[in-house]
Amino acid sequence: MELEGVVSNGLIIPDAPTTLPDGTRVRISPAVPSGKPQPFGQRYSQFKGTIPGLPPDLAQQHDHHRLGTLKR
Repeated sequence: MELEGVVSNGLIIPDAPTTLPDGTRVRISPAVPSGKPQPFGQRYSQFKGTIPGLPPDLAQQHDHHRLGTLKR
């Protein structure tokens, strides 16, 4: 039997529910990450436009909106 899961706050949480009797010995080894990590923009693209009411030029004019400087 092989289980997969993630570590959260020091606890291993299996991907699928499983029942092992108390006292069962297990062997744990970290999985090797596959491939190259995704770029920042791809990892967080799901959050684009999620905060309503922000100026559309916030990324380009952040100093103006944050500090009140003249727009470039």
